[in-house]
Amino acid sequence: MDSLIKGCEALNMDKVFEIFWNSPDFRMISMDGSLCDYQTYLGDNIGYLSECSSFELTTFDERIDVLTSDIAIFSWIYQAVAVLRTGEKDVVDKAGASFIFRRIDSQWKVVYYQESTLPPKRT
Repeated sequence: MDSLIKGCEALNMDKVFEIFWNSPDFRMISMDGSLCDYQTYLGDNIGYLSECSSFELTTFDERIDVLTSDIAIFSWIYQAVAVLRTGEKDVVDKAGASFIFRRIDSQWKVVYYQESTLPPKRT
């Protein structure tokens, strides 16, 4: 998760997505309740982050539950603040996310991701 946070804050797409499983079997449920595959998730985030001049994440709470030697769940409560190139600011005061990690080829990869939040407040 550190690479995801550091990648977002550096606006480094390679770092952001290195934890996600690039597979047709990857699934994500987005804030709007839609089910996405890896390519859709990647495209949506690259599009949004390319509009940002800065991005900051603050962790309020996190928890790792190891289910088996190859499967774990990461629960995360956080705040996101994005400053857009237009000068506008998007703020998500509090959001929650669940990541299911699976060990694949000796690496932990996110195979499923779900977000819960209200849309950001734009100022």
